[in-house]
Amino acid sequence: MTDTLALFASCQPGLEPFLIEELSRQYVSAEAVPGGATFTGNMQTVMRACLWLGTASHVRIRLAQFRCRALGELQRKAAEMPWKDWLSSRVPVALTSRSRRSRVYHTGGISERIYNAIGGSLGRPPTLARDEDETVAGVAARFDEDVCTISLDATTTPLHRRGYRLDGRKAPLREDIAHALVLASNWSPDTAMLDPFCGSGTIAIEAAGLAMGLAPGRLRPPAMQQTARFDIDAWQEVLEEGARRDPMAPIAASDRDQGAVEATRQNAERAGVEQAIQCDAHALAAQPWLEGRDAPAIGTLITNPPYGVRIQNGSNLLPLYQTIGHRLKSLGEGWNAMILAHDMRLARRTGLPLAPAFTTKHGGLSVTAMGSATNETSPTEKPEQAEK
Repeated sequence: MTDTLALFASCQPGLEPFLIEELSRQYVSAEAVPGGATFTGNMQTVMRACLWLGTASHVRIRLAQFRCRALGELQRKAAEMPWKDWLSSRVPVALTSRSRRSRVYHTGGISERIYNAIGGSLGRPPTLARDEDETVAGVAARFDEDVCTISLDATTTPLHRRGYRLDGRKAPLREDIAHALVLASNWSPDTAMLDPFCGSGTIAIEAAGLAMGLAPGRLRPPAMQQTARFDIDAWQEVLEEGARRDPMAPIAASDRDQGAVEATRQNAERAGVEQAIQCDAHALAAQPWLEGRDAPAIGTLITNPPYGVRIQNGSNLLPLYQTIGHRLKSLGEGWNAMILAHDMRLARRTGLPLAPAFTTKHGGLSVTAMGSATNETSPTEKPEQAEK
């Protein structure tokens, strides 16, 4: 079996540049493609990617790729694959199939033929996953213009599910989008950060993790543990490569909802970053820094304010966005902003010189990260992860 694996890291649309940058920090040369990045590496490359990529959704090993125009041909070619080298008969299998512009288009038939091929290789039919919380080996088949790609998921859960957010509050922001929002802001961890609409605390927790040099996947089960290739010693070596740092500057999170504040504190504790985040209940205008009380001279406001989707025309939110801009300007030229916006009209009401950083999908909505650069002398270097 070759030590060089064909790999694919998927991400939300629009996050590809950040994913490429994160892979580069792991000394991995990758090619951006719509929805992710392709690269090669060995098993430790897979483990590092699963541990350190903050903007990825999945890391998949491409087990095979071949032309195929019939279901019988699919089962024959899939039966030739070395399933015993990858799958354990003790672990249930979750099969997913997609087809685009191909003669083989019946996704149920695709999954059935691959299921049969796996069963023939293992000597008995594999157990299919029944519970979304159980440990499973995810096998994905994708047909595109009569080319079939069969991949194995390197983790048992999507990478954006970090494991710290048991209480998500209302409309929680995905962890990978929050991570990208922090990276896009050019915030430096030696300057302050503020999220005055913290909700469950995702943005502040992702920022604290970056500032402290913590791996985004540190709380998830080990990569590849659901496969026959799992090596616990190799995983421990990868875990020990990181270097934890003490927080360098204050990170403040607030919300007018006391329940959200409690959720943020609990999530931050599970994430191991509670000492890095100051979290209190405040309305936007009453947040101490935004009131001018003991505000750091240099910092970045990074937030996901209400979109007004449930409010007709979002008219009730116009004063809120005006307050965001007014209070940020009052902090002086040392402060920048990065706001996740759904309604560009509301974003413009801040009066800040906002420019788009990326556009993606969240909760079925198109959202755009809008950033300002009000201080030309403020640090613009992105937070660094521990080098490998």
